[in-house]
Amino acid sequence: MSASLRLVRWMSAAKKSEAIQLTLKVKSRFAEALEASLITEAEVSRDTDTIVVQESEAVFVDMRARWNTVMRGLAAADEALKTLD
Repeated sequence: MSASLRLVRWMSAAKKSEAIQLTLKVKSRFAEALEASLITEAEVSRDTDTIVVQESEAVFVDMRARWNTVMRGLAAADEALKTLD
């Protein structure tokens, strides 16, 4: 699995009260299953072997909790898929 993360605003420049948007692109042969595992957790779409996870929050500090939830779900799904492979 390979991933890239794009920040709309550099995190060091963002203030805690500012809005933020994160986009994560993950390329995996398990893209369909990873997309399904995140469908209730985040805004996610898929194009063949790549999923795109998009999150935005009106307040920067709220993003941390959302992003942690998404990353835990993605990591758990990836580990489960590796054991089935």
